[in-house]
Amino acid sequence: MSISKFILGTVAAVALSTPVSAQSLKVVVGKAEGGPEFFALENFAKRLEDTADVKTRVFPMSLLSLAEIPPGISDGIADVGYVITPYYAAEFAEVNMVAETAMLATAGTRSDYPGAAMAGAIMDYVVNCAECTAMYAAQNHVYLGSSATADYALLCTTPIRSSDDIAGRKVRAGAGNYSRWAEAFGATPVSIPGNEMYEALSQRVVDCTMASPAELTAGGLFDVVKSVTTGVPGGVYAGLNTVNMNSGTWQGLSTEQKTAVLRAAAEAQADFVWKSAKDAADNLAAAPGKGIEVIAAPQEMLDRTSAYVSGDLETIASGYTGTYGLADAAAKLEKVVALVEKWKGLTSGLAEDRDALAALYWDEIFSKLDPATYPSSVASN
Repeated sequence: MSISKFILGTVAAVALSTPVSAQSLKVVVGKAEGGPEFFALENFAKRLEDTADVKTRVFPMSLLSLAEIPPGISDGIADVGYVITPYYAAEFAEVNMVAETAMLATAGTRSDYPGAAMAGAIMDYVVNCAECTAMYAAQNHVYLGSSATADYALLCTTPIRSSDDIAGRKVRAGAGNYSRWAEAFGATPVSIPGNEMYEALSQRVVDCTMASPAELTAGGLFDVVKSVTTGVPGGVYAGLNTVNMNSGTWQGLSTEQKTAVLRAAAEAQADFVWKSAKDAADNLAAAPGKGIEVIAAPQEMLDRTSAYVSGDLETIASGYTGTYGLADAAAKLEKVVALVEKWKGLTSGLAEDRDALAALYWDEIFSKLDPATYPSSVASN
């Protein structure tokens, strides 16, 4: 079933019937300028204009909202868009299951570049997963890469220095794995949209939010957060498709243009990951000067978190099997675990080298896709 909630009107019909070379590609972000989403997609659009002989127009917070982008791409209202897949849990179940393992990036052998490692692992998995590409095709989307945030911390109104300190607290959680982590530590998870974190903290609806420290600026949380505990819950937010393209738009491109799109997509993922990590690091460095205490989580919290992450894989597999009917969920997650470890190694030492990360994504993922046959060729792999 399509996620589309729109009626395909005259404007969309014209867009779908017009040759790509004769129109501007509509690139929809759904987020404000200044964040990693806009940074990545604006650069993506510029690269296409320079290398693919197509015009582009980028819409930050107009044309479509975040929730409207997936059906907007389906209907051709947008050609390219930033898609948060958990907004459509059933339609994107295959990739959402993988994204829910994102705490693997900092559990066990801790990655020194968690967002880069998790994004690489997810892309490596999805472009070789026939069920995944079929899922996108059913929505009239072509998948062109995933990104991930910087690693999550506890952004709180009171200090969290130990497991005892978080027990009994109300903690905003943006995904099921983080809700379960909070419960494992005796906290109460509260489901609140990301754009309501400021109000929830300022009005003491929650004591903490689990988020990247990049939100101190992106979400204005410098004004309400009094302490940041790093290292926990760890993980990243990974249900982020930076570049999804309408299938008709993709098929309207020449093979040379598709190659340019794949190169620009590899660059876009690196842009997002690098920008998110840089913003988080800059904010943590600035926090003490703004009266915010930065606390490193003690080893006992790190050890408990790693144990939780290992055990949660079974919960994820059984949940997606029972709720969405995914086949072979446990076996699929075994592949993901191996890929995360692979990408921890591949991305080690690249935290300040955006160009090297883009080259890595190209060499290991995008260069291996045949622009003439992708994504249909994945089904025959």
